[in-house]
Amino acid sequence: MDPSKLLPVPALLALALTLLLPAPGLAWSRFAHEVTGHLAEGDLSPVARAAVAGLLDGQGLADVGSWADQVRPDRPETVPLHYVNGPMDVLVPSAADFNLPQGNVYSAVLGYSERIADVRLEREQRVEALKFLVHFLADLHQPLHSGFAEDRGANDVPALYRGEVINLHRYWDNQIFASVQAVFDSRQFAAVLRARHGDHERRAWAASAPRDWVIEARGLIFNGLYPRPRGDALSGLIEEDRQRLAGPIAVLDESYRSVWQPVAERQLARAGARLAAALNHIFEAGRSPFAPPPIPFPPSPPVS
Repeated sequence: MDPSKLLPVPALLALALTLLLPAPGLAWSRFAHEVTGHLAEGDLSPVARAAVAGLLDGQGLADVGSWADQVRPDRPETVPLHYVNGPMDVLVPSAADFNLPQGNVYSAVLGYSERIADVRLEREQRVEALKFLVHFLADLHQPLHSGFAEDRGANDVPALYRGEVINLHRYWDNQIFASVQAVFDSRQFAAVLRARHGDHERRAWAASAPRDWVIEARGLIFNGLYPRPRGDALSGLIEEDRQRLAGPIAVLDESYRSVWQPVAERQLARAGARLAAALNHIFEAGRSPFAPPPIPFPPSPPVS
């Protein structure tokens, strides 16, 4: 399937919508990052649990899951580390896509895993690396963080949600878990996911590498994650909005949620299992379980 045929917005319209759409989403919602942290905590070994507690001064992985978003405005060099892009007509990104000199979420997972394990670093550097790893490994499992530069990870793909024009990335960051959050807090929902996905499944997910996780996430995009536009989508909007959009857009309704919310939940479960496995290896073996990052790491702040 060619995802470029699924994109509902021509390039010129996407540019015109820049002022209409909300600012680009940063990542999974705080709720999703907390769920991932709670899931990982449940699979930590005693050694890893003690090491995490020592580095985080008693905080848990769920507590620091959104830290990288909080410091993002003051750390511009980390902005490219929240995502990785690939071509719109090929599932697997090229080596150049993975090896960008400014870094991406793939090299961030590799690089910060190494830095946590490097006991020669200052303690504060390892603490920061741990916080970044917790966040970026979860980000990698939000499928649109492994998307396309052309539409900014679907930030430029408008869609109608409950009568409001938002964008597809924002929906996946936040609204896709709305019905879950109405019933569970993050710790409770992590317990639900642990019960749903047993030890064998979680171990199988963990027996893979970050490059595979990028391809796995992109596979979801190439298999229908972009909803098709509907001709009747704009009928309920005011005339000004209809003219601004200038054509059909997708509707993120119950039929879309019923298909893709379970997928998003499984991505959280995968992230939790893989984060725990990485931390167990780092603190038990004293080294990263992954290959070294393909670029010098960490990236330097941009020159002003």
